Amino acid sequence: MTEINWTDEAYESILSILGARTGLAFRAAQREATKIGIANAMKRSGVAESSAYAKLLVHDVEALENLIVELTVGETYFFREASQFEGIRREILPEILRRKGGWQKLRIWSAACASGEEPYSLAMLCHKQGLASQCEILATDISSEALSKARQATYRDWSLRGELQAEAKEYLRFDRGIYYVDEKIRRMVRFEFLNLAMDVYPSHVTSTEAMDLILCRNVLIYLSRSTIREVAQRFFQCLADGGWFITASGDPPVGDFAPFETTVTDFGVFYRKPTAAKTEAVVAPEAAWETNEPRDGLYGANSGNISQANRDSQSTAAINRDTRWDKDEAHAALARGDYARAVELSESHPNEPAACIIHVKSLANLSTEAAIRKCALFATRHPLSAELHYLHAVLLMEMNLDVEAVQAVQRVVFLDRSLALAHFLLGSILQRRGTLDGARRAFRNARDLAAARAPDEIVPLSEHETSRLLARAATNHLRAIDAALGATS
Repeated sequence: MTEINWTDEAYESILSILGARTGLAFRAAQREATKIGIANAMKRSGVAESSAYAKLLVHDVEALENLIVELTVGETYFFREASQFEGIRREILPEILRRKGGWQKLRIWSAACASGEEPYSLAMLCHKQGLASQCEILATDISSEALSKARQATYRDWSLRGELQAEAKEYLRFDRGIYYVDEKIRRMVRFEFLNLAMDVYPSHVTSTEAMDLILCRNVLIYLSRSTIREVAQRFFQCLADGGWFITASGDPPVGDFAPFETTVTDFGVFYRKPTAAKTEAVVAPEAAWETNEPRDGLYGANSGNISQANRDSQSTAAINRDTRWDKDEAHAALARGDYARAVELSESHPNEPAACIIHVKSLANLSTEAAIRKCALFATRHPLSAELHYLHAVLLMEMNLDVEAVQAVQRVVFLDRSLALAHFLLGSILQRRGTLDGARRAFRNARDLAAARAPDEIVPLSEHETSRLLARAATNHLRAIDAALGATS
């Protein structure tokens, strides 16, 4: 290929496109290094004229992603910044468990996860602490290529150069120069596409609400000051009350951009969202806590983390109790995070679809497996309830039971094809399975259905998601799929 032809105008145009689409910013002192990265990306795209390349970036998603890869350092390794992981183990996880009650779910997000070593490290840490069954770990990145590598879960020695490599090797199988992540660790992490510069979080749609811990490390250094402010404020909103936010030691501080509590520890500087009210640790009620009974698998007779009394809530005696129930009180209990109380208020009314929905949503925060069983039972009792089938699909997806999840969400679409959120969920599952043509159709349906509604209208099946947000999120996924397929929208 011939020498790259540069113009100052084209260079500035390229940086402007990058900033608008990703929030990336490059200082004047980085000009020569940045031009080298752009030149490498231009060669991959087969373009020699910088002005033509700037025009290409406007509509070619794959070209833009290749440029992002060239200009950012996506490399990482297991347990990078070991002191921070020690802080998570010794201070953050115990504090979350004390505050929430030891039986509730832990929601963790590895933002900008690159090739996956960070979220897998978090999964290993949680597994070793005996928390595997109650951890939900979301891992996101802007690069489809990085997400593909992360899902493969195969690594070489370079990913094990940290001081805690022995901790990682406990969960890795070595064969012919390659390390394979243990399947039980792989199942703990859910990888999704997300552009931090886009206004698509916090959101139920992107699974970025009510997080207990967020890690976004070695990313903020690439962003403009205005983008850092926006990202920090969104992360703050994504956290549950009392939730923690961790950046890398080399990242710029974010304490001035959002009302975090800055906590200086022996393990580094951590940020925290203040709690709405200082309360004592909640004690798990018997009906929602684990039993010592043997477990026979997800759908077995003795499966789950709830007591026999709760498993028998569908008995005739339970159904024939006082048929009155306080829907408003149950909703309030769910909203304030008193899931055990919400379960108690709704469990004896299986003939009421609204009660079943509250019951499943509440139980899902205590035991995903138990919630799946109950939801399957309720969906059979109320086969025309699209919301119950939708909740069933979401729970199955969380357990990585993608085949069953597809079947469940297809029932939702069959009942009501106008439900944009169901199409979005179907697209998410198919994208994760690598069925990209089907995922693209589903995301297009979601985008078009959402766009047909008023921008600020709340999307059916959600509690507060707007049509504008859902359409934007679907468009984001379509761009990622087009990049993976080497196509354009």
